[in-house]
Amino acid sequence: MHRATRGTGGRTRARLGAAALSGALLLAGCTAASTPAPTTSRASGTPTPTRPTPTGSPAPVAVPVPGITAWTSYHATASRTGAVGAGASLSPLARAWSADLGGAVFGQPVVAGGRVIAATETNRVVALDPASGNVVWSASLGAPLTDVGSAAGCGDIDPLGITSTPAVDPTTGTVFVVGEVSAGRAVHHQLEGFSIATGQVVLSESVDPPLPAGEDPVHLLQRASLAVANGRVYIGFGGNYGDCGAYHGWVVGVNETGSPGLVAFEAAADGHGGAIWQGGGAPAIDAAGDLYVSTGNSNPDPPAGGPDPVQYAESVVKLSPDLKPLAAFKDRSAGADDDLGTGNPVLLPGGLLFVAGKTDVGFVLRQSDLSQVAAIPGVCGSDPDGGAAYDQATGRLFVPCAGGGIQIVEPATGQRGPRLSGANGAPIDIGGTIWAVRYPGGTLSQFSAATGALLQRQQIGDSVPHFASPSTALGVLLVGTDSGVVAFRGG
Repeated sequence: MHRATRGTGGRTRARLGAAALSGALLLAGCTAASTPAPTTSRASGTPTPTRPTPTGSPAPVAVPVPGITAWTSYHATASRTGAVGAGASLSPLARAWSADLGGAVFGQPVVAGGRVIAATETNRVVALDPASGNVVWSASLGAPLTDVGSAAGCGDIDPLGITSTPAVDPTTGTVFVVGEVSAGRAVHHQLEGFSIATGQVVLSESVDPPLPAGEDPVHLLQRASLAVANGRVYIGFGGNYGDCGAYHGWVVGVNETGSPGLVAFEAAADGHGGAIWQGGGAPAIDAAGDLYVSTGNSNPDPPAGGPDPVQYAESVVKLSPDLKPLAAFKDRSAGADDDLGTGNPVLLPGGLLFVAGKTDVGFVLRQSDLSQVAAIPGVCGSDPDGGAAYDQATGRLFVPCAGGGIQIVEPATGQRGPRLSGANGAPIDIGGTIWAVRYPGGTLSQFSAATGALLQRQQIGDSVPHFASPSTALGVLLVGTDSGVVAFRGG
C-alpha cells in the first residue's frame, strides 16, 4: 500500500510505503534486473480472474458500437480529448483479471498489436495478453532510483522508475518508454523503444536535456506522458515534489531512427522552474505537427497574484516540430504556486484549445496564436489536475478536480456545468459516457456525458496512483494500480 500526498510546488506524487518498496523487486514470474543496461526476458504473469457484483446505481446501460483496437498514447488521440467511439459493451462492469507487476503503474496502459503494454516504477515494461493478463514478454530498463528524498533532496515516488504513459508508433509496431535509471547516486533518463510483438529493443538513448552547467538530472522528474509525431519521440520534464534543486521545465525530442538529432525547448531560461508535467498528460499535437504544452510556476515561487515574471512560466506554449516557440499565452493572474501546468492542453474543434490550472480558471484559446477567447472562472473549486476529456456530441469538457469531482465546462458558452461526484482522476470518453477513477481509494465510475447521471460504479480492488486515468481497447477497460494493472469487461 502507499500513502498519496498532494504537491505544493505544482507536482503531485505518490509515496510508496515500506511494504510496497520491499515488494517492488518481486516481479510476476521473474526477477527484476539490477543492472543499468536494458535487458529483455520472457515471464509468466499471475492474473487472478474475479467477477465482483457491480455496485453502481442506477442500473448501468449498454453501449454497443464498433470495436476499439488500439490506445496508443495518453488520452488516445494527439488532440488529447480522451474520446473514442464505444466498443464492446462495458455493462454491467465486472473485473476480468489483474496482473501483479511488482511496482506501481502511474501511466495509462497502452494497447497496440493485440497487446496491453504497461510500465512500472521499478523500470519494468511488460506486454500482457488482453484476454487473460498473462505476461507475453517482460523487459527492464535497469535499476530505478531509490531513497529518492536523500538522493534528490525531495520527491515522493520511491522507487522512481517509469512514471509517464508510454507512446506507440503503430506504423513500426514500436512502444516507447522513458525511465529514470540509477547507478548509485548518478541518474539519467533512458528512452527505450521495444518491438510490441517480441519485446526486442529497437531504440536506446539517453534523453536528459542539455542542462546548464551545475544542474543535475536527479532534480528532474519525467512525469508528462510521451508523444510520437514528426518522426520523433517527445519527452517532457518537470521537478520532483518539493521543487528541490535547480531545474527548468523541458521538452526534448529525439529521432525514432538514425542519429538522435536531439531538439529541446527550455522553459524559464531566465530563472528556474516552469515545470512541464501536466498532471501526467502528454503534449497536444495538431495536424501540422506543432506541439502545445502548459507550464508551472517559477522557482522559488513568485509573488502571489501574478504575473509570474519568468519567461514561459505559468504559460501555454506552442512549439514547432523542432521545438522552437511559435506563440505563448501567460496566465497573468497566476503567482505563488498557482501552476497553470497541472493539466495538458486539449485541442478542440474550430481551431480552439482548452487549459485550466490552480487559479481555477479555464481558458479557451485560439490554436493559431494562443490569443484568449474566453476565461471561465470557478472551475473545480480545487486544483484542476490531469487531462480533461472532450465529448464532441455535447460540446462538453470534463475536467478532473483534485479535491473531488469531475467539473463539466461548456467552452462554446464559457459557462460551468455541474460537478460529477465520486471521481477525481483524469476522465476518458467512451461512446458518450465518461469514465474516471477516484484515487487513491480505487473506484471506477461511469457517467452519462449528456445528463451527468451516474451509470455505474465499481471497486478496482487496489489503490491507484495520483492522476490515474483509465484506457480501453480490445473489449477491456484498463486501470494502472499501485501494484500493476486491473482489467474490466462487460458482463
